[in-house]
Amino acid sequence: MFKFSPDFATDLIEQHRDELLGFLLNRVHCPETAADILQDAFFRLTQFESESRINNPRAFLYKVAGNLAIDHLRKSNREQARYAAEEELNDHADAAPSMERQLYSQQQLVHLKQAISELPPRCREVFVLHKFKHYPYSRIMRELGIAENTVLKHIVKAMEHCRRRMRELEADNRHDA
Repeated sequence: MFKFSPDFATDLIEQHRDELLGFLLNRVHCPETAADILQDAFFRLTQFESESRINNPRAFLYKVAGNLAIDHLRKSNREQARYAAEEELNDHADAAPSMERQLYSQQQLVHLKQAISELPPRCREVFVLHKFKHYPYSRIMRELGIAENTVLKHIVKAMEHCRRRMRELEADNRHDA
């Protein structure tokens, strides 16, 4: 079983960082997004397993980064289309959600706050900065004085925890109802 070690993945990305950022910037047209995609590529490399060895790690890295850029652009296009559709609906429909929907949303928010409060302090801080204050990884690194890999690990850990706890809290709520 072949797997990229974190050290090898770090070295590979560092060796090609500038050209990779240029490659990504050509596709996404935003330096912060390109840097975030590069971080995601690192994470993908460290999670990759294969029955056979990768003969050209640089080409594989470019393929991973390119696919992540495509995913980002597709998501961005879907969000723009959804935003345009919502704007169209807002012009024609009552924008006020039903009382039931408002209560459900408030309940979900309470559950999310509870899940976030359960995170370790540094993990919670990184998660809040990235997901709620929309800080890019590079700014979090500078402000907290931590490595890129650490930022990514905290965000992944927080997302996994929040998803699991939201499912648990929703299940508990259904049983209570």
